Amino acid sequence: MNRLRTDNLVLEFARRGYAELELLRDVKPSIRIGIGVIDIKDNAVESADTVAQRIEHAVRVLGPDRVVYAHPDCGFWMLPRSVATEKCEA
Repeated sequence: MNRLRTDNLVLEFARRGYAELELLRDVKPSIRIGIGVIDIKDNAVESADTVAQRIEHAVRVLGPDRVVYAHPDCGFWMLPRSVATEKCEA
């Protein structure tokens, strides 16, 4: 990934799990990292605590300066508007 010509890596983790998060430790510091913390393929709404735990886990693994963005895995187009709204609120 260090050979990519990019400023940001915005990656999906909520659906697939965070086991591969450790692989990002060696990404050069100039590349900002975004972590998916909302599963967009499931109508179940994550609690605010769950979202916070996912962010805190990423920060523990990568360090407080590495996780620049926390976001959904992808867009919410597959979800009913009401579910997408609730997920954003979480």
